[in-house]
Amino acid sequence: MTASPVIPRISYDCLPCDPADLPPFDRWAVAEPRDGWSALSDGLVLALAAATWWDMARSNSAGRPHVVASVESAALAVGATNFLKELIDRPRPIFYTDLALELDPADHDPSFPSGHTAVAFAVATSYVLSKSSPGTAARIGALAVAATVGAFRVASARHFPSDVVGGAALGVGSALLVHTIKF
Repeated sequence: MTASPVIPRISYDCLPCDPADLPPFDRWAVAEPRDGWSALSDGLVLALAAATWWDMARSNSAGRPHVVASVESAALAVGATNFLKELIDRPRPIFYTDLALELDPADHDPSFPSGHTAVAFAVATSYVLSKSSPGTAARIGALAVAATVGAFRVASARHFPSDVVGGAALGVGSALLVHTIKF
């Protein structure tokens, strides 16, 4: 008896792929894409970055290095995400639906980890670690927005829950690494 891997790497010739091959906590996310939720997650990532960078930069000149660290954290998260997507090559939820028959796998990015979530958590964690950011409420708010980005990626059927968890861990790790090196 062999256990299936937590993050299955399958060939795209199974189209549509069998949702039974997915871990149970990911199966429920199989659906056709919902563009509205995807657009909302795009907007939230941009708003989170703009708000936190503006807040860190406006507080005083000491906040500017933290803005740079946040940008570097986001860039590291993007690079690591793209590397892992190519390495793992996990199909997105749409490949488990009947719409998969109409898709060319070469035209679609892999699913794991979620890049939107990785960037959102890199920015939010950088904000939490910033000495120039305001009190606890703003820091919790930034993390809540990052978590909402992840929820919207699942709601849009662009990612599985495990993709979002992986992206969040990658974003937090990127910010911790950059801030440890710089500060």
